[in-house]
Amino acid sequence: MRKVAVLFCLAVVAAAQDRWVEFRFGPFQVMSNAGERSGQQILAQLEQLRWALGTVLGKQDLKTVWPVRVLVFKKRDKAEGLSLNRDAFIGALLANAPIPRLWLRDCAQILIEANTRRMPSGIESGLIDFYSTAQVSGAKIMAGRALPESERNLNWAKIHLLSVDPNYYGKLRVLLYNLQQGAEAEPAYRNAFGKTPAQIDKEAAAHLAVGSFSETTISGRPLNPQRDLIAKPVNPPAVEIALADLSLDRAAYEVILKRNPGSAAALEGLGLLALREKRDAEARKYLAAAIEAGSVSARAWLEYGRPAKAAELNPAWAEPHFLMARQEADPKMKMRHLKTATTLEPRNAGYWQALAEAHLAANEFPDAAKTWAAAEQASVDEVERTRIRAARQAIEQQRLEYAAAERKRVAEEKERDLQRVKAAALAEIRAAEARANRGAPPRRDDKKVEQWWEGEAPSGKMRGRLTQVDCRRGPIVLLLEGEDRKLTRLVIRDPKRIVVIGGGQLDLSCGPQRSPRTVVVEYFPKNDPKLATAGEVATIEYR
Repeated sequence: MRKVAVLFCLAVVAAAQDRWVEFRFGPFQVMSNAGERSGQQILAQLEQLRWALGTVLGKQDLKTVWPVRVLVFKKRDKAEGLSLNRDAFIGALLANAPIPRLWLRDCAQILIEANTRRMPSGIESGLIDFYSTAQVSGAKIMAGRALPESERNLNWAKIHLLSVDPNYYGKLRVLLYNLQQGAEAEPAYRNAFGKTPAQIDKEAAAHLAVGSFSETTISGRPLNPQRDLIAKPVNPPAVEIALADLSLDRAAYEVILKRNPGSAAALEGLGLLALREKRDAEARKYLAAAIEAGSVSARAWLEYGRPAKAAELNPAWAEPHFLMARQEADPKMKMRHLKTATTLEPRNAGYWQALAEAHLAANEFPDAAKTWAAAEQASVDEVERTRIRAARQAIEQQRLEYAAAERKRVAEEKERDLQRVKAAALAEIRAAEARANRGAPPRRDDKKVEQWWEGEAPSGKMRGRLTQVDCRRGPIVLLLEGEDRKLTRLVIRDPKRIVVIGGGQLDLSCGPQRSPRTVVVEYFPKNDPKLATAGEVATIEYR
């Protein structure tokens, strides 16, 4: 086994010694050892596929979360399908050979998933199958070539019919737009074709049964491969890493490390391989070494537990924001990260559910309802969709219960304020009646009062208009406007202990005073930064 690995690594090194060139366009990176022309032709075909999909989806510049890296070989047994490895989707193609249909299918699926909200699975699979047979000739794209007979299905036949039949020309994109916006199938189909889904399915079944499938020409992107796709040389270490990423062979990464012990990419590869094989301690060791060596791989930083750095390195990746939301204690920051995650990856039902729950926790019921709807659209599991639909329907009852509780709380608070005012007024009336019954003389300013404090008398005293009373859960704050028009805030911590000069009861009504009364207040000067008050009231006299 070891001998096989050594031979393989020697083959990788030998391949890296060939003259490699690379081309970049959009999300594609093509590396070729078969000359410039083969690389240009393959990149041009991939770009025209991206253009055709963008046209039907209504998004001309389709992007991907990770680069799509393609190695083009002049000699190789077979092509290699696309898969997400270290830092890119990577695959292999053969020079001077057609791109395999299944390879194009993988590419179309990556583009659709990275750029659209989830649509019905039958629509998506039909689109992917339809465009997997597209052929490029210069700036023209021939679409509609039939699938092998054993692989034809109703979903593919429906997209073929809607793309090729002149009666439906240009209308498919309307359907796809409506479905991406979350529209139900019935109105979406009627809006696009004036027909029901059942009617279109019936036509598609007849189209499939006939078995005669014509092709159509789509205008491609104006692109001259020789002029617009410029080759650049690739250094051997970059080729070796790309070959190791393609094979995902541990020995290949180890050979690179022996020749270059500081290779962050090789350390990343070994770390991610160990992680895949559930050797966590070994994975952490390699990832730590990769980061120490200057890794710029978002995946390496994320797996090492640094999602903020991963988000910085790959701003198009949603997962770091979701992980940051899970670690965040501040509700506002948590919601911000979740909103970013759902924007970057709207097909992830889990992200939408987490955001919906955050909205509910903040009693933001309309936003929660919209978010649950998005979660339902993003879900592909019918059991999960049923659960989400039930949660969405329960929101209205939660909203009503919360609104009722808020109304009750506000009403009770107003009633408490009213009762305080009534009690104070009644106490004042009773006191007046008592004085009248006793034949008591009028109140005098020098009347002795019973004080609640000990020691020195309050040293602060002011005369002013009582303009506002802030009734809090605990202390009451008086806002006084002095004769010099300056405002002073004083606190009453226990209304029962306030001495009312001249007798009677403390008479305060919460909120702005409609007819501010003149009062003389004695107080103990003492600043309270939390309440922004200048002292504590000891006595009050109404003038």
